[in-house]
Amino acid sequence: MSQSLLQPLKTRVTFVITALIALSMTLSGCIENDEQATTAELLTPSSLEKRDFKQPTQPVILEITGKITQFNDQQTLRLDREQLLSFKQFDVKTTTPWTDKLTHFKGPLLRDVLAATGSSGRYVFAKAVNEYAVKIPISDAEKFSVILAIEQDGKPLSIRNKGPIWLIYPWSGSEKLKQDKFYARSIWHLVSMRIHD
Repeated sequence: MSQSLLQPLKTRVTFVITALIALSMTLSGCIENDEQATTAELLTPSSLEKRDFKQPTQPVILEITGKITQFNDQQTLRLDREQLLSFKQFDVKTTTPWTDKLTHFKGPLLRDVLAATGSSGRYVFAKAVNEYAVKIPISDAEKFSVILAIEQDGKPLSIRNKGPIWLIYPWSGSEKLKQDKFYARSIWHLVSMRIHD
């Protein structure tokens, strides 16, 4: 085959290789940017700051112990509703196995509360007022927008409707969350959390 016939072929091959390299670099950049965006979403400013907590002035609705550095009662952090409201509040609209329709829940992100306590463990041992208890990987709070719901459809959660705190996962936002293990971790009547490895 003559050089004159090979030249256009070489040009086309070079163009295809160049295009493939450019596409690879673009995709690589997109993946990196997606990872950065996810990290930025997870590590919001409130997630990076520990807090000094004062003594609660209202009835205590949550006690946190274990591998934390922030306390307001010896080796325990005791929080009332107002203290939970002092965190940025997040809305989760989701269906649940226990409600009849799309329900609007509101409360602080679990990861924000854990960060504010100086938590350094890998698991939360969560306990309800009726002694129901469940072990929750802290990675759940890092991967998903899990909230400590204190409101349902604009009204404070009461003991009668699974309050005053109900751990809610954003089930409607992720098919992977619609599993028994995540439903079992959605503890209601939550009264204490112990952080451990």
